Amino acid sequence: MKRGRDILGVGHLSSLGTRLIRLQDDDFTKCVDFYQNLALDKTLFLGENKSLMKTAHNIAFTLIVLLNKISAVPEYAIPYLRQLKSDTIQLLPSIVLGGKRTLHLFERASIEDLFRYIYFFDHKIEHMLLQKYPKRFQSFSSLVDWAKDHPSLSLDSQTTTQCFDEITSQYAELSRTVHGTTVADQQLLESLRDLGRPIAEVAQENRRMKSLYKNIFFLLLLFHVAEFRKLQLDERTLICRCLNRPQIEVLSGLATN
Repeated sequence: MKRGRDILGVGHLSSLGTRLIRLQDDDFTKCVDFYQNLALDKTLFLGENKSLMKTAHNIAFTLIVLLNKISAVPEYAIPYLRQLKSDTIQLLPSIVLGGKRTLHLFERASIEDLFRYIYFFDHKIEHMLLQKYPKRFQSFSSLVDWAKDHPSLSLDSQTTTQCFDEITSQYAELSRTVHGTTVADQQLLESLRDLGRPIAEVAQENRRMKSLYKNIFFLLLLFHVAEFRKLQLDERTLICRCLNRPQIEVLSGLATN
């Protein structure tokens, strides 16, 4: 079975096309060196846990690159994009500290940030009212409903429908951990001794993170699809590593459904 990079053709691109990937790899090495100097548990930087750290760093790095390319964002919508960037950056330190519940909190917040951005992009008055009356906020379900009906996102596409289904399901799953609905989801006092150690079920957390941000990136890019198609080769190569093939085809205008 071909590896993800080979499927996207990354392994056959010129050095120009992989410039940002190399920069991302160098930046991750510097992050690891920084955390290793804090005298943390050495197993943090081995095997699956290092792979989870790599995933979180790649997502944050890629998001920063993307947000720097998105233009013509209304002033009143910018704070929601900044919050998305902030919450995504917090993934890596959450992993290093071994706080799975904290990790889930920032993943869940990233979903909310995305849908708030999409909603307030076209709602200047509602944004102003929210600042004056903080209790007048939109529920998560109403934000999702708005996004589903938005002309940029209401494509008759199986890929888009699946994305909405997955991201709402992921939000519900993360909410169970954040709110601690079962004892297994709670982080009790004993968990303080686990700070700075690898997160439990790290392979599962890695799969969850990749799947979640794949959908976050897809909806954000679909919302700004014209700007996605204007990106440079190295920018698109970096971003497409966070997507699956059907999503890339939709964004590139190649999808048949």
